[in-house]
Amino acid sequence: MLDTGTYLFIVVVGAIITLVVGQILMRSGIGFLRDVFDSEETAVSTNRLLGVLFHLVALGFLALISTYRPFDVQGTVQIVITQLGGVMLLLGVLHGLTLLLLARVRSRRRSETIESEMSSQYEQQRRARQTQRQQVIEGGPSSGGGGR
Repeated sequence: MLDTGTYLFIVVVGAIITLVVGQILMRSGIGFLRDVFDSEETAVSTNRLLGVLFHLVALGFLALISTYRPFDVQGTVQIVITQLGGVMLLLGVLHGLTLLLLARVRSRRRSETIESEMSSQYEQQRRARQTQRQQVIEGGPSSGGGGR
């Protein structure tokens, strides 16, 4: 059985690691999201929302992990190391999931942009062909009369 000091130590160290990883994610994520979104405000807001989500999920799991003993290890130091290892593995998984989410948003946004650009180019080309046809139709009879 662990004492309160050990639980608090696990929570404090885990919270510090969580906050550091979260800040790295938020600082690096803003550049990524600026590339995804046209609006700076949207990129900043999305980054904050993802940061809050990451912190809430990570700290919630940290609270659960601090009292959970997945392995039957003896000694306070071994238990602390085992539980902090679980916290770090969890943070790695959450970080990876967040990056996958960002990559998916970026990919979807790029696909929409490419589709929009291609539709715009197609529409411009269609209008240009239609204008050329109209000019040929309007200019055809008047240019054909000079052959006598």
